[in-house]
Amino acid sequence: MSAAIKFLLFLIVAGVMPILMGLLPMSFASLQRRHSHLIVVSGYLSCFALFELIGLPVLFFTPMGNFRLLVILDLAAEIIWIIAGLIRCARSGGVRSPGIVRAICPRRLRQAGQEAVEPLRDEVIFWVIFLALLGFQLVMSYRLASYDGDDAYYVAQSLQTWQTGTMYHYVPYTGVTTALDGRHAMAMMPMWIAMVAKLSGTHPTIVTHSMIPFVFLPLADVCLYFLMRALMYEKVNETRNRRMLPAFMVIMALLQIFGNVSIYTPETFLMLRTWQGKTVFAAVIVPTAFAALLLLAHRIADHASVRFPVILAFLINAAAGMCTSMAPFLAGGLLLLGGAFIAVAFRQKKAFLVMLPACIPNVIYAAILLRIMLPTLLS
Repeated sequence: MSAAIKFLLFLIVAGVMPILMGLLPMSFASLQRRHSHLIVVSGYLSCFALFELIGLPVLFFTPMGNFRLLVILDLAAEIIWIIAGLIRCARSGGVRSPGIVRAICPRRLRQAGQEAVEPLRDEVIFWVIFLALLGFQLVMSYRLASYDGDDAYYVAQSLQTWQTGTMYHYVPYTGVTTALDGRHAMAMMPMWIAMVAKLSGTHPTIVTHSMIPFVFLPLADVCLYFLMRALMYEKVNETRNRRMLPAFMVIMALLQIFGNVSIYTPETFLMLRTWQGKTVFAAVIVPTAFAALLLLAHRIADHASVRFPVILAFLINAAAGMCTSMAPFLAGGLLLLGGAFIAVAFRQKKAFLVMLPACIPNVIYAAILLRIMLPTLLS
């Protein structure tokens, strides 16, 4: 299989399919709120949440963690999820055209009854600068792919899974068999990378260092874009804010490029450890959680339906388990605390109450983690 075909398969498995999965959760938003960036954000959250919810039972209840069974079940679930999203979106009015389409084809959109956008000169310049910076990030992340100390565990774990068809059954440092490691086993990101490698026919190390940045770096920027739009909300189409949004993205891109002032900064993790769950938590889960809280606050203030922000919060909590063992506790605490603040600010206890069912994945996750870790802690 040629490298071009492998890369195309990678883009389908790790790019196209997760994005299409966003159609189902986004179909629960009102028609005027169905923006293209929501498809991307909710799609990857759905992909990670579904993989975590399917992967943990397979890990616990099959001999040595049957990886091949996990790949089959997850692929089937993703296809069903995508088909359901396509059907529901088609029946409920479809999706809004992306902003760039509304700017390029205003006459055709007006004829179709959709809102058109006249591009501003400054806005276009800022977007071109941002896209150039993003392209620079992608090129340099490929050309300067660096070795990281965590490769000894996480990449080796993906490689062992890819080679043996088992999950967390061997110690990556020595290769000997071991009991389930509760500290790492709950975070399924290495298993997801192994699945992507298996379906694309590519070595997991190549996927980790050379391919993952092509989807995770743009995903991180889309999440920041989502957060900024949530801050602006109804004022996003004002002339001043239309310039501010791409300018914000340019500033964020510069911070990502020049943020390597320490090995612990989120920018360092994003650019040098793009494939790690800690990176996904800082660059995807946290911005999306704040954006979901802002959407919830706006919907509470407008006395409108909060269905979509709650669905988003549920997916955030379920997907957080893919990242690190502590991520579900941090994400759940952030959403509950944010819901409490919104409830106090608007004197609407509904804001806090709707966040409680969204944290059900966190409660289950905590119970399983304590069950695994308790014997070790007591010994």
